[in-house]
Amino acid sequence: MPHTLPYLDESPFAAEVLSRAQIALTDLDGTLLGLGGSVLIDATGAPALTTVQAIVEVNKAGLEVVVCTGRNRIQAGEVSRILGWESFIAELGCIVKHGRGEAVEYLLGEWPDGVLLANETPYHAITRLGGLRVLTDTFPGKIEEHDPWHTDREVTHVLRGSLDCATAQAALNTLTVPIDIIDNGIIHPPRHTLMDVDEVHVYHLVPRGTSKEHAIRELLARRGLTPADAVAIGDSTTDVEMMNAAALGVLVKNALADPRVLSAIEGLDTIVATRAERGDGWAEFAHAWLAARATALAPL
Repeated sequence: MPHTLPYLDESPFAAEVLSRAQIALTDLDGTLLGLGGSVLIDATGAPALTTVQAIVEVNKAGLEVVVCTGRNRIQAGEVSRILGWESFIAELGCIVKHGRGEAVEYLLGEWPDGVLLANETPYHAITRLGGLRVLTDTFPGKIEEHDPWHTDREVTHVLRGSLDCATAQAALNTLTVPIDIIDNGIIHPPRHTLMDVDEVHVYHLVPRGTSKEHAIRELLARRGLTPADAVAIGDSTTDVEMMNAAALGVLVKNALADPRVLSAIEGLDTIVATRAERGDGWAEFAHAWLAARATALAPL
């Protein structure tokens, strides 16, 4: 399926939004980070400072960037701190940190009050209520925790394997709390214990009604901002969803190789693509943002 998105550098609409954008929401893996999760390599895996230099330029300009990721709170917080950023959204929109010194907030969507036991995290509640059990019973040998990314999680579970999501969701719907399964794409883990699985996907179990989009709207409202003030950049279908909370969505080039992403963007006219992949594409976006802001602020 060929893509029909305009490129970032040829879109007057993108330039106009970037000229007034006050905040950018960014995915990490496959977007800001290169292969292996490093910010110090280019899209081919070679050592490079391209992305780091772009981050420094954005920080010097005083522009705000907020990490919005499926990673856990510790990882999202450490990445943000190292890159000089203060806020983040973790676990696919279920955890929000509004700034340095602010308490972490859990967003639990449609879960009713009283679901959690005393001192219980939503992550442990999903286990107690059978979220993992129904999947392993329905798909024996086809699903397992996504080691090591499953550790230190507080709300969502991250799994890997090969499932029919409709069947998996039907099994989850038998539980007493609403839990959804999200397919976050193909991965290539160096090892796993799955049986007769040729294509491995990563899956998230999340409280129903949670999303990156909802978390972004909460974060913007706390700042007195609206989606008109925001841009979002990513590489997956969950990132396309978060772009609904921004005036402009930017997909790095590698996203366009995913048929599910191409399907998700059909009919949308506020999304553009970079010409470069991964962190190189992020740097392309950063430079476009800085250039548009400079043009807007230049004296007539």
